[in-house]
Amino acid sequence: MTRSSYWAIAGMALVVGATLATTLSAVAAGRGAGGLVRAPAGLEVTNPRICAAEAVYRLASADDFGLRAAIAQATINGYRAAGAVPNCAAGVTDALSRDFSPARWQLALDAVDAVMSGDYSVSPGACARATAVVPLATVRPAPAAPRAQCVIYNLAFVEVRP
Repeated sequence: MTRSSYWAIAGMALVVGATLATTLSAVAAGRGAGGLVRAPAGLEVTNPRICAAEAVYRLASADDFGLRAAIAQATINGYRAAGAVPNCAAGVTDALSRDFSPARWQLALDAVDAVMSGDYSVSPGACARATAVVPLATVRPAPAAPRAQCVIYNLAFVEVRP
């Protein structure tokens, strides 16, 4: 990589970091009685990195990098399939209001970054192709239900086709 490439990457990292810091500051400033977080009206968070990290933070119940990476990959695949990143402000607000763990958030970001950069490849292929993650208990053996080709802990990684 050239020196200008490093500066471009550093600049992008600063923009993403500043966006997250601004968002988290705005949410934290909205703390109400009892320390509950209230998102400012109209807050939108549609950054794929932040929204995928929120999904990892919410769904990964075990301390397992492979699990976190599989959730990140499925979430990013879902965004690609939908053609957009949904507003995850409510999820970020919820994460901040329920015993937020900065270390756990960083682990979620690390998994998302590894998947997005290509430094980590999710396997097997059924897990890598998944576009949604659902609790295994909700996957019923019905013809119309998506087939769970990949199961990690109590989560089913499924391909949902439009």
